[in-house]
Amino acid sequence: MRKIVGILVVVMVLASGCLGNDGVKTKTPGTSQTESPKTTVSPGEGNPDNPSLAIERIAPSDPLCGLDPSEAISQFIGALQDDYSLKPTEPDFPVPEGSLASEVFEVSEVSGAYVAVFAYPDYYSASSALEDLREKLNIKANTTDGFQWEGKGKDALYSAFSMYFGGFYLVVLFKVPYSQDLIDEAEYTLKDLMFHTMWVGPSPGKMLGFFMHTRVLNQTWGSNAFSGDLLSISGLTPEGARIEAAVYREGCGWEVYDTLKEKIEKLGFREKALPQLKSHDPAGEVVQRAYFEGDLGVYIELYRGPGMDRVMLLYGNKSAVKTAVLNMWSEGSSAG
Repeated sequence: MRKIVGILVVVMVLASGCLGNDGVKTKTPGTSQTESPKTTVSPGEGNPDNPSLAIERIAPSDPLCGLDPSEAISQFIGALQDDYSLKPTEPDFPVPEGSLASEVFEVSEVSGAYVAVFAYPDYYSASSALEDLREKLNIKANTTDGFQWEGKGKDALYSAFSMYFGGFYLVVLFKVPYSQDLIDEAEYTLKDLMFHTMWVGPSPGKMLGFFMHTRVLNQTWGSNAFSGDLLSISGLTPEGARIEAAVYREGCGWEVYDTLKEKIEKLGFREKALPQLKSHDPAGEVVQRAYFEGDLGVYIELYRGPGMDRVMLLYGNKSAVKTAVLNMWSEGSSAG
């Protein structure tokens, strides 16, 4: 039974898009993208064919875009409240730090069972908080898979993971009491509580993976061009263009896109016409795009997905940038 529960935990976490790095490679785990606002974006230092693009990192004026983290938590536990009575309480177990909002509940139907939810503004802070929580649980309990712990006093089972929901990254922690003669019952309770909170849907990781229409080579977590995002990546397209992409809450991408376009124009780049390109795919649509030329080519794009905006910047050799855009969005490409 214990092995089955462990497998179920991993399957649930994978399905929710919340296993470790949300589908992106890490560069500096725990680094907030609100730090170091000034940068020089460079596609190839020392290469005269790829001069630098000197811009300050861009963030929306309200990174939360008016969303309430407490409301996200309330919606998240709604399915659990359909079958269980939850009573707000104070935790008697390790919890993560630095959340925007949090709730700890005792499950009335199971004496000594708890669920705790902590909301974070972005992947970076949630990842750091989850790692800190795992370290605390490793002191208090023993684990074999990184998702489930058995209390060293043989008195409780714990499970902790992170997931994206309602515009925030949530760190979720369960505690279920057990005794040696009721291990199967405790593991069943843990499984049932977790299934009530399982949610599979769109996430920033998928916006930067499944719905990108290009592979990102040498991919790293974080962007030199954007900040205040839910999640961002940087790297190279197969055509050799430098790519920076960031996911924001729905509505915040417009401000970032407009600011990016203004900065590029102030650097002396001139907008050039693009050929007829597709704008829609099964997940969303490109609502704004522009191509510029100066001493290099620059393409910017605002994509509206399910509940999220993605802002993309391509730059470098003019031919590489234009070819990358055509491969993503021209008739006959994988888009749409």
